[in-house]
Amino acid sequence: MSTEPSTSVDLKRWLTSHGGFLHPLVSFTEGKFGLSAIAQDTINTDTTIVSCPLSLVIDVQRALHALTALLGESTSIHLQSWSERRLICTYICFHWIMPDSRRVKLDLPIPDVLRHTPYLKSLPPTDALLTPLQFTPSELEAFRGTNIYGATHDRQESWKAEWNQCQTFIHAINSEWADKYTWDKYLIASTYLSTRAFPSTLLSRAPTLQTTSSSYPIMIPGVDILNHSRGQPVTWFKSYPDGSTDERDDLATISIISHTTTRLGEEVFNNYGLKANDELILGYGFSLPQNPDDKITLQMGGSPNKWVIDRHANGAEGLWNEVRQLVAEDPKEIGYESDLAAAELLLELVQKKYDLLPEVPHVEDATIRPAVRLMLEHYLEGQRDVLNSLKSYFEEKEKAAIEAAREAGVEFVFDDE
Repeated sequence: MSTEPSTSVDLKRWLTSHGGFLHPLVSFTEGKFGLSAIAQDTINTDTTIVSCPLSLVIDVQRALHALTALLGESTSIHLQSWSERRLICTYICFHWIMPDSRRVKLDLPIPDVLRHTPYLKSLPPTDALLTPLQFTPSELEAFRGTNIYGATHDRQESWKAEWNQCQTFIHAINSEWADKYTWDKYLIASTYLSTRAFPSTLLSRAPTLQTTSSSYPIMIPGVDILNHSRGQPVTWFKSYPDGSTDERDDLATISIISHTTTRLGEEVFNNYGLKANDELILGYGFSLPQNPDDKITLQMGGSPNKWVIDRHANGAEGLWNEVRQLVAEDPKEIGYESDLAAAELLLELVQKKYDLLPEVPHVEDATIRPAVRLMLEHYLEGQRDVLNSLKSYFEEKEKAAIEAAREAGVEFVFDDE
């Protein structure tokens, strides 16, 4: 008898019945944060792990088609003005809104256009979601002084505005549906989209994880069940029926091919690409220890430029040159005086950002869940390491400026205080 959770059994049955594929040696176990794919025997390298037909991908076209069918053809033009996020999240919400009282009374099933119930039931329960929008007030307060703190408030405000607009529109069509279309449901749907999202660029004939100005988040059932492991060698592969010329052919499939051997009992992973801990925490609700992709984005007041700097101070050169230009009396003639002023300003900026970072709450603080505390620890380690690398970088620039001044016959006396 299978020991897999019933939701994963239903997911596999639903996926394969619609033309999807899951390797027979992969089974699922229920963990603290959802399902994990475990090898039941050795899975050799260069093996297709999972495939999803395009007919099951949750994208704008599918969401728009379903919502138009539910809300009426007359709503089509208005719905087309909605963002991709609003369409997809509202499509997800309607799986929980239906059946309405009329359908319950008549014992009618939910409409056929809402076809992702088995998939949605396989996703983590709400109490397992750990993005910052699911933090308690005390947990979010622990992140005060970080970029995540402000980004969380901005995201909640943005998502609530979306929900309000959508609910108002739905209310004009069906007040019962609007009453069920709650903020809690929209938040869960938005979190599922955030934590499961892949870029729509994967739907092209040459699938890629690289986003573009026109790409948007989509959900790929089955494929998204594999957890992330940085550097995991995988290939995204898209196959079409013979003779197909339609890029969005519903019979086409998108697959994950693993290029590593997975032993009995080991987890089968995907690779979401290079992501810093701030992106992982805000978008997915987890972090990586000593994440080599951690970074900081700095922007000088009044400047349109944003400088992304990593643990090795890569990216600092652009910021350095911009500030040298800003402090110079004549930007065409930048000398040691400008360099000293720029170094002083930037070292002060780095120290200020360092000092604003919070401390990790004590392990005995019961108001902070261990998983949230761990995310904060990972995040702060990365931020401090990046800032320390920046400090070293600007100190070297300062030393070079002092040496240049001495060569010009100028000596500086620095106050130790």
